[in-house]
This record gives sequence, C-alpha cells and structure tokens, in this order.
Amino acid sequence: MNRSTLLAVIAAGREHLDAAIADLAAERMLDQIDVTWTRKDVIAHLEAWERRVIENLEMLRRGGEPDGSVTTDELNDRFFARNRDRTLEDVLAGERDAYRAVLAAINGATDEELFDSHHFGWTEGDPFADWLRANTDEHYVEHFEQLTRAAR
Repeated sequence: MNRSTLLAVIAAGREHLDAAIADLAAERMLDQIDVTWTRKDVIAHLEAWERRVIENLEMLRRGGEPDGSVTTDELNDRFFARNRDRTLEDVLAGERDAYRAVLAAINGATDEELFDSHHFGWTEGDPFADWLRANTDEHYVEHFEQLTRAAR
C-alpha cells in the first residue's frame, strides 16, 4: 500500500458513511438504536477513535507509547460518558473535523511512519497505516449497521 491508496481506501469508506448519515433526519440521529446508544453516540464514538489514533501517532513520534493498560471497553465507556450530552450539531461538526485531522496527519506523515511495519515498535509489526484504517474506513464499516438499523 502507498499513501495515495491509503487515502483512496479511507475516502471510499468515508463516502459510504456520509451517504448513510445524509439519509438520516436530525430526529433519527437521536433515536435509541440499542440499550444505550443513539446514532449520534455512534458518530461521537467514531470521532473519539479518529482523534485517538492521531494522538497515538503524535505520542509515538515523540518517542512515547500509548497507554496500553486501559481496555477498549473502558475507553469506549469513557468516550460515551464524555460525549453523551453534546449536541448533535457539535458531534457532527466534531467528527468531520476529526476526519480532516486524520487526513492531515496522513499527509504530514513520512512513508516510514505510515508503511514501515517496524518504524514504531508499539505497533508490534503492523504499519501505522493499518491503525489508521482500523480507526477510519474499517471502523465505519463496523458501525454502519448501527447507523442504518431501525430504532428500538
């Protein structure tokens, strides 16, 4: 994979996400879709992980390592608590901003940072591009069904 392919794959996933969101009226974004989450919460969740992957990249560049002592479920609970009272408009704007920040991070990264599987030891042999995809296009696919399912 190279930078242009990475950007194209992420953009394709983004188009799919944007199409799903565009079809939802504001009141449907606030529908409860499971025991806890609304569609708005899903968007806030995506934003939180987009921001986290950028923070991780910045930390790795400084020679640090992200905190591995917190589980994904614990992080998700923290993100939900932090974002649950935000307005829909704020969540949508924040997520768009986070997505643009991911693209800027990709464009500002070196090829070694993105594609050399040994550049950052913390990634345990995975290129950082895989982490970016896991928190963008692959993550959108993971949550697409939640965004399109009928309300409870």
